[in-house]
Amino acid sequence: MAGEGRRLGELLVGKGLISSDQLNMVLEEQRGTKEFLGAILVRKGLVRKQDILAALGEQMNVPVIRLDPDRIDWAVAKRFSPTAVLEHKSMPIAMDREAVTVAVVNPLDVWGLEAIEREIGSRALKMVLVSEEDYAQALVRYRQSGGVQTR
Repeated sequence: MAGEGRRLGELLVGKGLISSDQLNMVLEEQRGTKEFLGAILVRKGLVRKQDILAALGEQMNVPVIRLDPDRIDWAVAKRFSPTAVLEHKSMPIAMDREAVTVAVVNPLDVWGLEAIEREIGSRALKMVLVSEEDYAQALVRYRQSGGVQTR
């Protein structure tokens, strides 16, 4: 894959979405704030959220999808721990004999992925990357489907 081994900032510069000077400025700010690079870039209006998501997908070799609540297998989502779904933003959306497909907001959330892996048994984990907005919409449906009680 083209993005494998490259840092997010390098990918964005390589795509012409930001300049090297902009990257250096944001990296300097990141040292002080500890925010995610992408969050700073979006907050400053230098890139769109969709650009960050696409670059993250490329970097991690993870497909980026639109998470349509009507296409989620809610029976699968409800079989897994609400902790993974709510705290780690890792929602199982489909399952077959070989694998469980999990929609994630942050593919670097090791604890969230480990929580799901503990529950899937011998099946493989297939990760897909989704936007915060799509995940929030799916979360509303998850709660409505009985996945977790609202407080």
